[in-house]
Amino acid sequence: MKTILVSLISEQTIPNILVAAHYKSDILWFISTDRSEKERKTECIENALKLKGILPSSVHIKKIVVNQDSLNDCINQIESLINTINGEVEYIVNITGGNKIMALAAYEIFRDIGQKVVIGYMPLGKNEFAQIFPRKKPLKVYEVKERLNLEEYLMSYGFRIQNKDKAFFHKEETKWILDNYEQLKGILGFLYKNMGDKRKQKKYHLSAAFDREFTKIEREMLNKHGFETDGRLVSKDMLKDEIVYLTGGWFEEYVFNEVYSLVEGKALDDAMMGVIIESLSRTTNELDIAFMKSNVFYHIECKTLADEKEQKIIRDEVYKKGAILKQLGLGEKRAIICTTHNQISEALSARGKEYGVEILPIQQVRDLKKWLPERFR
Repeated sequence: MKTILVSLISEQTIPNILVAAHYKSDILWFISTDRSEKERKTECIENALKLKGILPSSVHIKKIVVNQDSLNDCINQIESLINTINGEVEYIVNITGGNKIMALAAYEIFRDIGQKVVIGYMPLGKNEFAQIFPRKKPLKVYEVKERLNLEEYLMSYGFRIQNKDKAFFHKEETKWILDNYEQLKGILGFLYKNMGDKRKQKKYHLSAAFDREFTKIEREMLNKHGFETDGRLVSKDMLKDEIVYLTGGWFEEYVFNEVYSLVEGKALDDAMMGVIIESLSRTTNELDIAFMKSNVFYHIECKTLADEKEQKIIRDEVYKKGAILKQLGLGEKRAIICTTHNQISEALSARGKEYGVEILPIQQVRDLKKWLPERFR
């Protein structure tokens, strides 16, 4: 017996993708709207299913576009789909998406057609498909075990990843820098002051005087990176990658390596750093670190603060959350800022929580492998 999965399309695409991945039906019916089609939601769902490898050419797809505010139109168009079927089939109806009128029409029609039917929905934030028809006591719930990686999730919302970086080559050194950050803050600030605006240059010759004698650990760091010193003068021919690394990239790499160790330990599902994403409208954005946990998308912004005003950091992050995360599904507290501050003020923490942003001081960043699993527990 063939199975037909009926999906109501709306802004949130993930429930439709996960239910499709769970049931792997022979036929897919998409019930969409003009607005969803303008936003290319059905296309995003199909692209994500293709990327996941569960939409072969043998799967038959049909789509109807209904007037979401007209019960009669929804009923008539759904019935016209059903009338194209000959023989016995099993219907799985996912009413998570759509609006109330679309869900009501689908429920009423499929409940009464007299063939094998399961109607259900995915509760927000849970990887479960709850069966509401046929009604069972207690409520029958199917666990959805499928997990999306970052590329599949972003594709679900119309974003393509332009790069796929993973960084492990500085793992020990980035830990050494963070462990000794208080002693190295001066020299790191000096390097940022002189090269922070040169991060996009392929090459740069650094020649600048430090404001005091070097400490032993500062000189150790300069020697590790091949800087020449003459008294307080520091010089070196720099390449782009090293400029980026020494002006804050080291902190991003440290955080990513800690996060990815949790992926390797199966505590998280996927992670990438320096993620450049492109939307369907060809606009691009960059995320320091992005990761997946139980089909929810999170991102981390890394800030080595120095003398930067704290309020600016929240303002930048709030803008990014408003501009990007609102396009990437539902769910609160999906943004984290990792900082090198010793303390975060109560006012700043409260402001962050207002926008669903968690701000971590340096000690919590040092304990990130412990903090993140506790956060999700």
